[in-house]
Amino acid sequence: MRRKLGSYRIVFFFFGAFLMGPLKVLAQDPQLSQFYSAPLLISPAFAGINNTSKINFNHRNQWPNLSSSYQFSSLTADINFSHINSGVGLVMTTDKQFSNLQTTSIGLQYAYHINLAEESSISVGIQSSYVNRGLDYSNLIFGDQFNTNNGSINQNSDDPILKNWEKNGASTNYTDFSTGAMLNLRNSWVGLSVHHLNTPNQSLSSRTSTIISPVAMKFSIQLGTKIMLEDSYFEQNSYRARNTEKSISPVLNYKHQGTFDQLDLGAYLTLSPIVLGAWYRGVPIKKSSDGIMNSRESIVALVGYRQDNFSVGYSYDLTISNLGLPSGGAHEISIAYLFDWDISLKKPYLKIKRTLACPKF
Repeated sequence: MRRKLGSYRIVFFFFGAFLMGPLKVLAQDPQLSQFYSAPLLISPAFAGINNTSKINFNHRNQWPNLSSSYQFSSLTADINFSHINSGVGLVMTTDKQFSNLQTTSIGLQYAYHINLAEESSISVGIQSSYVNRGLDYSNLIFGDQFNTNNGSINQNSDDPILKNWEKNGASTNYTDFSTGAMLNLRNSWVGLSVHHLNTPNQSLSSRTSTIISPVAMKFSIQLGTKIMLEDSYFEQNSYRARNTEKSISPVLNYKHQGTFDQLDLGAYLTLSPIVLGAWYRGVPIKKSSDGIMNSRESIVALVGYRQDNFSVGYSYDLTISNLGLPSGGAHEISIAYLFDWDISLKKPYLKIKRTLACPKF
């Protein structure tokens, strides 16, 4: 009974701090280790890039050994319109936290691609999303249900938050806006994206004026270069070029959201059809208020397979934070298919070539 009551208290205190206690709570975004396997999640500037269309599926299972595991899935697709130098993308995501709190979103993207020279280009994009966030409160325990005399739990609660949810529902909907830009210089690239431009309020008690849970703006920077280990005699980004590629790609992905910072730093080794990757996640130079280095998070290892237009990848996050190895780290899979066509009113030989050298996982 005591152990069961302790688990209830964990749930109670978490939701108390998250939903009832503070006047303002800043939310953070989900993250993927295989960030380039879902490029539309990084930036809307990726929509329709490379004169190709693609579809990507990603799933992440984080901290599987804990009762409060985190599940995230995404399905993205985009189509290229080369005759107007544009791309359109569709982004659908869903995540579940603590088996109670679920967020689902669907977004549309538009990107415009500008040719600067033969081997350089700029892509700019915008995104608008509709988001639903809901809570299943049926198995939550509120403070007034605890009997402090004998430790028992009453069946009923008069908590005003619960009464509000029973009357109006424990869910909220909002619109979210994002933008991004990317500069591509032959085999190198640099990108900047900003998500949640309108900092929407995602509080489940948004009908009241006392609790605010804004989604803080997220700023992201992507840097990378591809170093070819063997020259290819095939047309860049063609079937045969992808199937014979030998390269190494150092990459950097930095994100800042509210008081949260994260850095992914590592490299991909491509020996087609196999892709291997390893990187460090954390901010090694960042210290907490007491001077302790506490921003290390994980070491990520990836193995991927890419042949013709199909690719599949698996990555594992080895937790090196204070959460430790017992959490189970994180497992992530990605599946992608690339369509070598676009909806164009012009003949294929009139297409403007825009080849982005960034990894596919």
